[in-house]
Amino acid sequence: MNKKFEIAIIAHDGKKADMVQFLNKNKHLLIEENIKLIATGTTGSKVESVGIKVKKMLSGPLGGDAQIAARVAEGKTKMVLFFKDPTSSH
Repeated sequence: MNKKFEIAIIAHDGKKADMVQFLNKNKHLLIEENIKLIATGTTGSKVESVGIKVKKMLSGPLGGDAQIAARVAEGKTKMVLFFKDPTSSH
């Protein structure tokens, strides 16, 4: 059975444009059949806007970050790409 490699994508508001640029540059790698992408709600919408399939969790403030953290703890998510904005308060 071919298991998918799950990658989570999270981006603070001030880094969503950088995230979209990164995804566009690496789209050829992220659309592989054995890769599954998940993202927090708003970030997931941005991911979809560049034509990449993604499973959206809740928005970060509503618990999406916690949902992704649980998937990491369970071993379901193997990698997290976090585009952090160090200049804003969280």
